[in-house]
Amino acid sequence: MNDFFKTCSKLALYIFLIFIGIIILCGSITNGIVLSIISIGIIYLFVEKTEIKKFGLFIFITSLIIKIISIIFLKIPVQADYELMYNASLDVLKGDFSFANNFYFGTFGYQLGNVFYQALVLKIINSANTLRVLNCIYSSVITLLIYLLIRKFSKEKTARFISLFYTISLYPTYLNSVLGNQQLSLMLILIGVYIFLTKKPKIMNLILIGLLIGLGNLERAEGIIYIACIIVYTLLQDKINIKTIRNIAIIILAYFLINTTASFIVLKSGINDIGLKNNNPNWKLLTGLNVEDSGKYSSSDQDNYISDTELEKKIIKERLTDYKNLPKLFYRKINVQWLYSDLTETFNAKNNSQFNQFMIKTLAGYAKSMNYFILLVVLFGQIKNKMSDIEKFFMLNVCAYFVIYLFIEVNARYYFNPQTSIMILSAVGIEKLIKILNDKHKKNKIK
Repeated sequence: MNDFFKTCSKLALYIFLIFIGIIILCGSITNGIVLSIISIGIIYLFVEKTEIKKFGLFIFITSLIIKIISIIFLKIPVQADYELMYNASLDVLKGDFSFANNFYFGTFGYQLGNVFYQALVLKIINSANTLRVLNCIYSSVITLLIYLLIRKFSKEKTARFISLFYTISLYPTYLNSVLGNQQLSLMLILIGVYIFLTKKPKIMNLILIGLLIGLGNLERAEGIIYIACIIVYTLLQDKINIKTIRNIAIIILAYFLINTTASFIVLKSGINDIGLKNNNPNWKLLTGLNVEDSGKYSSSDQDNYISDTELEKKIIKERLTDYKNLPKLFYRKINVQWLYSDLTETFNAKNNSQFNQFMIKTLAGYAKSMNYFILLVVLFGQIKNKMSDIEKFFMLNVCAYFVIYLFIEVNARYYFNPQTSIMILSAVGIEKLIKILNDKHKKNKIK
């Protein structure tokens, strides 16, 4: 009888432990930890066990296949600013440019660059999916550039691991279906940065760098951040002399030449009265300082202030001097911009009937935990690390984005550009981790 009770007691204990384990596992699934561990393990084993000669071609094709599959299965409607730009592109095809003088484009003229690009593509094949497929191609080139840049200062296996990691990163993949303007812009800018960091500073190369970053800026106005990083990086790396100043000047002139020429053409053709100018540069700062909305887009700010630039300046001053709330605002913005804290809110997929809330929570949890992992790896890698020149540039880039987004409007989407820099900076940490795992594996073999 005692043996029976002992058996029952053990059985009850095992059932309880299994039950607790299931609860922990389910919680881990929704917060993405289990999926992340499995993903990282698979990538590590793949990198260690497979030999692929032309890995650059492999990573491009793999990335492209994954992204095209995602746009096939993700039926994300065109909405918000992207809907305005898409509809404007359709109007361009009809020869109707009246949209260019409405409030949105009459205020944010720089958005016309993306409108004309989309119109050019739609004139060839009039389908939103064509734009999505092109975004998949641009994203895959970005993945390839991450691989190629890391190879310049780190080991082959490290470059392979990180490019594969980025390939399966959920949110950058998801963004291809949203019909955004980030992919082409970043691809052009990164090609320019790649030439800047890896090629000799010949005049033709310098001109090409400025033109590529300028073209990327026409698609999405972030090129100036990279120009600023190039200036600071060059001045810190080289002795300031006539040649250094000349090199910087050529890049800047080429950059401004492409932007001012495009704006001049729009203005002189009578499409609008401001060209590609931002007629309300205070807006992003105004809404970015709104503590109630955590520095994200604020409909209340739009209703109350966007039409009055003088009032905007007054409110900005008030918010900048609200020293009590600034730390809270910065904390919230860092969570939104760098830690995906509101990813479930920014997933447009939540409005789509093909996804239930459990799936959205699970996918968002997976995206967050993968992001936490790579951020921790970056920090780990910087311990006693003597940075290479390429790392220095991308560290400058991350720092620039970090400071800028403390003040201007934030959104999970805006992490797209600095995330590539984060991936490149993770190389040293990943290399250390791979070495630790390989050393442990060798010791176990000896035993």
